[in-house]
Amino acid sequence: MPVLPTDWQSRVAFDRSHVWHPFTPEKDHVADPPVPVIGAEGVDYLLADGRRVLDGISSWWCNIHGHGHPRLVSALERQAGRLDHVMFAGFTHEPALELAARLRPRLPQSLTRCFFSDDGSTAVEVALKMAFQAQLQKGENGRTRFGALSDGYHGDTLGAVGVGELDNWLTGLFRPLLLACDRLVVPEDPRYEINPQDSPPRLERAIAEIREFFYEHGSGMAAFIAEPLVQGAGGMRFWAPELLAEIRKQCDSCGVYLILDEVMTGFGRTGRFLAIDTCGVAPDFLCLAKGLTGGMLPLALTWTTDTVYELFWGDASEGRTFYHGHTHTANATACAVACASLSLFDNEPVIACAEKLSCTMREAWTQLADHPSIRRARTLGCIAAAEIVDPRTGRPHDPALRYGWKLHRKALDHGLLIRPMGDCLYLMPPLVTPLERVHESVEVIAKLL
Repeated sequence: MPVLPTDWQSRVAFDRSHVWHPFTPEKDHVADPPVPVIGAEGVDYLLADGRRVLDGISSWWCNIHGHGHPRLVSALERQAGRLDHVMFAGFTHEPALELAARLRPRLPQSLTRCFFSDDGSTAVEVALKMAFQAQLQKGENGRTRFGALSDGYHGDTLGAVGVGELDNWLTGLFRPLLLACDRLVVPEDPRYEINPQDSPPRLERAIAEIREFFYEHGSGMAAFIAEPLVQGAGGMRFWAPELLAEIRKQCDSCGVYLILDEVMTGFGRTGRFLAIDTCGVAPDFLCLAKGLTGGMLPLALTWTTDTVYELFWGDASEGRTFYHGHTHTANATACAVACASLSLFDNEPVIACAEKLSCTMREAWTQLADHPSIRRARTLGCIAAAEIVDPRTGRPHDPALRYGWKLHRKALDHGLLIRPMGDCLYLMPPLVTPLERVHESVEVIAKLL
């Protein structure tokens, strides 16, 4: 039987011979091989060469409580030894029911029914398919399109890609395969910027454009999807809660379901448990993943209303069943870990820590705002972002220079994991990050810039 080499140089060579990594041009790994990670403690990764690196992006935005939290590890071990997994079609189990019971009081009262899946993309797929089928079962056969925000991102499966940004690095390639989707542009909110160039947000004009959009497209839409407050992979675009409220109003007026994607914004990331807690908007579908298990295991939920659920009620012969599922739907071990994660919100000051972290990130990012290589420094909750520019011209670097990628690799040498998205630099550490580590991270970024 083949044995994996014992030294990491040979293991990385093995990786390069057999493994295909996500979101990375594979040719990049010729000059910059994948970095071996041998462990994690708290908010740090431990690298094979002895470096200790702050997880400045929460392992792609999912880690909430730090790595290896003992209560999450204990929940995983206990549940895996009792019931690791059972198919959820025709069966149920305590961890799934406990998770629903723990989450339900934290959600808008109208959200009463939950459907389990595996990750953010599948949570969105569930919402899109449910919304479309619900419209059909109401007799709305002409609602064959969706609405979404420009610069949105909702995952990488084809349905989710179809309601993402039309002309970005991902969607354009698959255009012939995608859902029919009309896109609405909303402006960024300068109130989150540290040195805003614009005065108050252009709310009146934006509200008028929302109304025009729904007047033109509303009758043909099954649902409208948005990331509340923060468009993550679209460049950390922070937008106004007043505009989300208007979108909700127009969805109601036009008979369109509202899907809110809180895969990234949920579980304290914006300083509240959910971003909609700030907006006061209740969707018809709510997608949750990433921080649901504290980042330890994949798990997702799509919540909806009794009104939607009742449209699927009937005998099998009526064709109303929602025929969708995944092998690991409601995985018992992941559900137990999610319950342990939610218990931390009850028993430890997680949101209070998030509020303190939010203030510290604003303070530290303010020190970076005047750097000549930075434009539009902004923060929202525990997310800090800015645009990287060439200090000589004030314009973005030539994309061919891969400036953000080089910054990411250099930062590792200084004990910090960041991974800019093109020209967008951001910092999004776990909610339990010691406040002094935030200041240290910003000092590293300033030095490298």
